[in-house]
Amino acid sequence: MTLVGVWGRCFPRTQTWLCRRAVPGGGRHYRTALCAQLKQPLAIEEVAPRPLQPQEVRVDVHFCGVNFADILVCHGQYQEKPQLPFTPGMEFSGIVLETGSEVHSVKEGDQVIGVSGYNGMAEECITDQKMLWQIPEKVPLLEAAALPVTYGTALLALEHRACTQPGETVLVTAAAGATGLAVIDVATNVLQAKNLSMGSCLAFWEAFSDMDLVIAAAGSDEKCQLAMQRGAQASVNYTRGSLKEAVQQLVGNDGVNVVIDTVGGNVFLEALRRSMLPSFM
Repeated sequence: MTLVGVWGRCFPRTQTWLCRRAVPGGGRHYRTALCAQLKQPLAIEEVAPRPLQPQEVRVDVHFCGVNFADILVCHGQYQEKPQLPFTPGMEFSGIVLETGSEVHSVKEGDQVIGVSGYNGMAEECITDQKMLWQIPEKVPLLEAAALPVTYGTALLALEHRACTQPGETVLVTAAAGATGLAVIDVATNVLQAKNLSMGSCLAFWEAFSDMDLVIAAAGSDEKCQLAMQRGAQASVNYTRGSLKEAVQQLVGNDGVNVVIDTVGGNVFLEALRRSMLPSFM
């Protein structure tokens, strides 16, 4: 996944209609970005609001994350292919407008982030209450809109699939992308994993042998620097040489416990060769 963009109320070409205030319970049409034809620009259309099911929530959407998956689905290249026309947008932030009769997790006026499947790029979005999370008022909605997919992916990969434990070594490729930075954050600050850098030596590794290690691998020095600023203790620029050899300089022959790869190809193979039968995603 590449860096996440955010589509929202200050988007220049749609600023006038995005400033419209949604009304609970329907009452009038709202506007949505529709993919009516694959590989073509999205069309702005007015649609009628539908009634809520008991466990659904209607949200006044302020911002919507734009992920690589959104681009793929609009080109017909994603693993899931919704029927045309559809509204893209898998994650969003906004304010709760209305709740179904069996909703107890959020209430009208709450500030939330959510995952919507394919209907986030609209003035209103309806989603199940289980796919919404209330956020503190001090968290800006703009930044919050880009959290669900990236951090959800990081948590799923590290905690649920890899079952990462304190003291283990994590190698993440495309470390400067949105998902890569989320992986670094979760591994370092939540799961307490370690990090290392190109140019570090085995003596450095031995000094931190009782900690977790997160190695950030990226395609430029600038991206490696960003990953280090976000919490990685080590980074490797895999355009400068062999990723396998660079990681070996950091961890020796033991290899890494977990590899999170979003690049594929030779980078995937190089990372795999430095793993210890890893949990791989």
